[in-house]
Amino acid sequence: MKNELRALIGEFPASESGFRKRMRFHQGWWRTFVLAKEEGNHPIKKEKKVCNTILHGQTNQKNFLSPGIAAVVLQTIQERKSASKGILEEDRLYNNLLSSQPLCFNFFDELKIDTNFALAVLKQFWSELTQVKRVIFEFAPPKNYTGDNSAFDVAFEVMAGNKKGLIGLECKYTDTFSHTEYDKSEYRQIFVQSGDRIFNAKYENFNTARFNQLFRNQLIATASLQSREYAFVYTGLFCHQDDKSALQTSTEFQGMIKNDDNLFQVITYQDFITKIQRLPLSWKQRELSMLLWARYCSTQLSEQVFQC
Repeated sequence: MKNELRALIGEFPASESGFRKRMRFHQGWWRTFVLAKEEGNHPIKKEKKVCNTILHGQTNQKNFLSPGIAAVVLQTIQERKSASKGILEEDRLYNNLLSSQPLCFNFFDELKIDTNFALAVLKQFWSELTQVKRVIFEFAPPKNYTGDNSAFDVAFEVMAGNKKGLIGLECKYTDTFSHTEYDKSEYRQIFVQSGDRIFNAKYENFNTARFNQLFRNQLIATASLQSREYAFVYTGLFCHQDDKSALQTSTEFQGMIKNDDNLFQVITYQDFITKIQRLPLSWKQRELSMLLWARYCSTQLSEQVFQC
């Protein structure tokens, strides 16, 4: 019987192991036994199937935890079509359960819908905040400071008293940081202009494949401060608590910048859900927090089938 249950979950790469394999299997379990949907196409090898994708996600909206989230996704897609940066990949967004793009919407959409709730949540990490003005997915400043397509996965325009600020997060699930080493004259210009106020290491240390993605986010933040667009800008990584590689990279990055004012934070799914559940929530909000836990953290729900 257990082997039959496992067979229902479908295909996954034979060579895969560790954290990524476990998360892929869990999303296959979610697809099979929660969504009751057949497996979809491999994102790259379209002639093959893979357990963590679904079919017709644009129509059935099953990659999102509520109809409200799906509505904001559609709104964001329409907004981003006119932008040159922060473009959403619709196939991943609608059909790939293992993608960080739908994860970002599932975790942060309710904060966009209810900015009072957003303030209560964000104050758990930045206690000085007094208002959340808006929440933007795939956010890049109107002025292209870095001369590329860099964008925060989600950003929050906030107030701390009479000071306007920005919080920009990079969201990861099982995807790795970009292996491409980007280098532009705009990067070095922002870096040099910052003097020793932000960065603790040499430019060449940041501009490597290991740190390049986090570095580009920090450059957006630094340039926004230099232009006086915001009085303060915080950045961070949002990732799974068991993603040892992402946690190690981000911890090392923290040591390479002047982090006295908490310029860069690492927030895990566990941190986020734990702090939310301590708030006086409506039933809808509490139910969403439990769904987030079940889908992205509670691998014990799929463990019996995984061990077959």
